[in-house]
Amino acid sequence: MVAPSVAPLAGRRVLDLGALCAQRPHGLAASLAARLCASYGAEVVRPVPEGGEPLAQAAPLLPGGGSALDRFLNLGKHAGTATGHFDVAIGDGEALAAHASEVPVKARISVFGPGEDGPMSELGLLALSGLLGIVGEAEGPPARLAGHQAAYAAGLAACTGILAALRAGGEEVVDVSLLDVATWLNWKVAAGVLVLGSSPVRGGARADWYTVPAKDGHVALVYQEKDWPGLRRAVGDPRLDDARFDTASGRRKHRADFLAILGPWFAARTRAEVTSAAQANRVPVGPVKWPAELLTDAQNQARGFLGPDGTPALPISWNGRRVTPETAHAA
Repeated sequence: MVAPSVAPLAGRRVLDLGALCAQRPHGLAASLAARLCASYGAEVVRPVPEGGEPLAQAAPLLPGGGSALDRFLNLGKHAGTATGHFDVAIGDGEALAAHASEVPVKARISVFGPGEDGPMSELGLLALSGLLGIVGEAEGPPARLAGHQAAYAAGLAACTGILAALRAGGEEVVDVSLLDVATWLNWKVAAGVLVLGSSPVRGGARADWYTVPAKDGHVALVYQEKDWPGLRRAVGDPRLDDARFDTASGRRKHRADFLAILGPWFAARTRAEVTSAAQANRVPVGPVKWPAELLTDAQNQARGFLGPDGTPALPISWNGRRVTPETAHAA
């Protein structure tokens, strides 16, 4: 038996209609799905409207000009027209109907499902899915999630459906609902209702986890109840032995006093010092990295996640082997 190629979509042609989608969430989802297809070895063609590539000036902008979003999502694609044979087309319903009616496998992005594709922003998706209800401080306005998590997750779902449809070998429409995907991302709400009888809410006085200022930035403290003795040892302040702080509910109730003790300890130490002390006591923390620091981060380097210029390399595997640009597009 011949082993499958490390590039599962080598020889396939994919039509990326993300630039022609009427709404931004749809366009981002389609663009990421096509980007993943390119990483898996497909030839991806991206038609653009007369006004040019819609992502060309999208934030974040690079110091030398141009859009980091454009560079990331359109890597490995080439501009062209919707002519010739395509194995896959990805876009919203209108773009697919206009440009890809004869393509055997289609990934159709919508808000609620086929025929239910009203106007929707990324912020609206986060609100409807309940994600805005669990992010940020209770006393302040909801905080928008960084990046394009809902749209990107929908793009990943679309790519997964495309791979399954191509594997099946027939004609298929892969329908991806942006709201369904965003709701799935927020699975803890459903789990909370089923297990606890109520859904999670934004932190404030009920928060167990904090982002704490350090000497050179911030550290995310994400400890659980089993980690409390270790955190108390790491900080080493006898005031933490107060009975008020013995339980999670007590620490929540006396949150201001609790943070008044923790705050100075973190503020007097660098992120590296905090991390070292936490690891020595088996307490999970996450130093918040500056963007430039991500290039030299040991985890990112070990996984080959970022290229020298900072472009994410999407470290994906197929059949147990890493797919690289060289193996993905090998003849």
